[in-house]
Amino acid sequence: MMDAMSDPEHGQVILYSYLWAREHDRGEESGRKVRPTCVMLIVAGKDGRQKPLLFPITSRPPGPSTRFVEIPETEARRAKLYTPAWVIVDEFNTDDLKTSWAVEDAEPLGQFSRKFMSRIAAETAAAIRAGAVRRVPRR
Repeated sequence: MMDAMSDPEHGQVILYSYLWAREHDRGEESGRKVRPTCVMLIVAGKDGRQKPLLFPITSRPPGPSTRFVEIPETEARRAKLYTPAWVIVDEFNTDDLKTSWAVEDAEPLGQFSRKFMSRIAAETAAAIRAGAVRRVPRR
């Protein structure tokens, strides 16, 4: 892949070799294709450092059991994406974007607004409370 990112920002949309939970369950270690991926920075751990959660973006309509947020036209333009598109919020990868080999391009495609990121965070929190989220660690 290409160079890692220097300082990932909350809401950036990057090209990333996303590893789906179903692929991880089969023992696969790298994503099958590079896809737009949404970066959500959260503060986690005792060190108070920000950790990125990486949510896949798909142009294929999600299934009925999948938790997602549809990307509005204005947000899609900000992130240089085509619509229709969805952010899947019931699974995510964790990775160190500064050293990750799965980052395809250190330059982000674009960035979602804070307001839209709040919607993604709220839907993710609801999925976590429902016990319906899968975390796929990449390291």
